[in-house]
Amino acid sequence: MTPRLMLFLPFTLAAALVASPRGAGAQGNGPEFYIGSSTIWTNDVNTETDCNFNGTAVPCPDYIWFIAVGKLSTPSLAPITIYMLSQHIQFTANSVNYDLLVPDGATTFDASASTATTTFTGANSWSTVVPLGASGNQFFAAVAWPVPCPGGLPGSVNPVAWTATFFASKPGASISWTWSAAAYTSFTTAYNALGVKATDDNHFLPYANSDHAGTPENYRAFVTGGATGGGGSNYTGSLCSSHSVPDLPVPVQHSTWGQVKVFYR
Repeated sequence: MTPRLMLFLPFTLAAALVASPRGAGAQGNGPEFYIGSSTIWTNDVNTETDCNFNGTAVPCPDYIWFIAVGKLSTPSLAPITIYMLSQHIQFTANSVNYDLLVPDGATTFDASASTATTTFTGANSWSTVVPLGASGNQFFAAVAWPVPCPGGLPGSVNPVAWTATFFASKPGASISWTWSAAAYTSFTTAYNALGVKATDDNHFLPYANSDHAGTPENYRAFVTGGATGGGGSNYTGSLCSSHSVPDLPVPVQHSTWGQVKVFYR
């Protein structure tokens, strides 16, 4: 393959080049680079899962709580961390195109963990640790979105597409993931105040109950119908179709200071 573009990185320059998505479940055949001041992440896996909202409109000033959850298909690799990055939720409503950015997620599956916890860090990311034996889905990432005022969000919005890039801390990992969305009449973007449940399993503190992963335990009283949920005790909304992602890549880190890199198109 012939080099088509040469990029120089001076010692004082931090460059960023992001490869464009290849489509659902696609893994690039050629080199794809995420370049920062000190790292290169290569060969990402970009996936998309679409869903339709139900017919219930969500009025202003309500919120929609979008939650991504999933399962580790290769438990023999634990302890292992699954990274969910570069996330977008895209849809059109009332002739307006929306592109919601979702905070990164890092979910660690660990046989030595005795509790299932998730916290929102100062780096604008979710950090979750779940026991390897926890059943059902585990929390990956989420975002709270205040619906637009004054019109709110109409019912039956479709399609709603959630795209994400996945990495793993070890080679050979496979996962499945899906998402849902529930409407709330009162909510907060101070995410650590929500009390987010990290697992479907009902055996692990701090929330040893039957609520689904992603439930905002401290705001359950405010759930209502809309998005993919019907309100009542459905605190996360109904799940969309699950999407399998095999053989996740491992982030590869290299110094980029003062080096010359050759890229191919």
